[in-house]
Amino acid sequence: MKIEREKWLDVAKMIGIFLVVYGHSTEGPNSITFIYWFHMPLFFIISGYLFKPVNSVNELKFYIKKLTFRLLIPYCTYLILFSFYNIAIDLLAGSMSTSTLLNEGKSLLIGGRFITGVHGVFWYVTCLFITQILFALICLYFKKNSTRFLIVIACYLIAHFETIKVIPYIGKNSFNQISIPWNIDVALLSIFFLGLGFFTKKYIASIPNFFGIVCISLSILYMVLYEMDKLDYHLSLKYLRYDHLFLDALIPITMVVALLFLCQKLAKLQIIQPCTIFGKESITIMYIHIFANAVLSQFFDYGPLMYTIIGLVVPMLAKKFIIEPQPIIKPLFIGLNVKRKQHLKVRTV
Repeated sequence: MKIEREKWLDVAKMIGIFLVVYGHSTEGPNSITFIYWFHMPLFFIISGYLFKPVNSVNELKFYIKKLTFRLLIPYCTYLILFSFYNIAIDLLAGSMSTSTLLNEGKSLLIGGRFITGVHGVFWYVTCLFITQILFALICLYFKKNSTRFLIVIACYLIAHFETIKVIPYIGKNSFNQISIPWNIDVALLSIFFLGLGFFTKKYIASIPNFFGIVCISLSILYMVLYEMDKLDYHLSLKYLRYDHLFLDALIPITMVVALLFLCQKLAKLQIIQPCTIFGKESITIMYIHIFANAVLSQFFDYGPLMYTIIGLVVPMLAKKFIIEPQPIIKPLFIGLNVKRKQHLKVRTV
């Protein structure tokens, strides 16, 4: 059973990262809007599905340490590397100044929605880091799933209080001037999706045919209604564009379940297995795909299809031929595996 789970999860991550890359290739067609309805909730739900609760403060400390080495080391590496690229471009263009450099440095420290361009996807890593720690704390101090679920629902409601009440009251432009590091406030929504993946993992593991078909049908219905101008819905976790209290749960969940159902069917096809390598390397692709296209687009003019191909293939080649052959720099780009110290009891005679 475990092998089958890993197969369909890799298929899901493969499709998810394809949608991320394609979603950054253009802002034109409605398909991009549809992708944003569910592609980031998908990754948080998968993280929740794989989440294992911590049972003590020591386990929590080790968990935070493990997350730090696994997520934040590559985050800092790519952040610094791509920042040097930005500086070089500005120097060559003659647009570099002290104030520009200071503002860029400030934005990089705050992170989240305050960094864009080649750093555009970095918000997800820090948001995931905060979300997983918050959920670990909830699981540690509240042992009943019913209580945990209520807390997650409360976070969902607080997240919408911010977007429905606070932001309109302050004003969108004014609110965007408030420095909230690492999209911590977005974690109030993402913890809902992560928690959902955790609470429903035994149902997600094998989605019934009837339920999967219903979710597919509803997903198609949402898109048809949108095309007919009967449904006005948009979702962007990074930029806090979630202000439909009901639809922000219904639409992403329905579409994620539909996709996972399809992935469980696709995982049984031998032809799909070689492609799952993209799912296994989704983090590397996430980091590099915008940067790769930013560099190559300086020399070539191409459309969304080539953008997507470059965004998927170049990161894979970079990891295989540049990162992996260098054992010294490899941990900086893929993170470090931290092992728990074993305390051996010495028996005295």
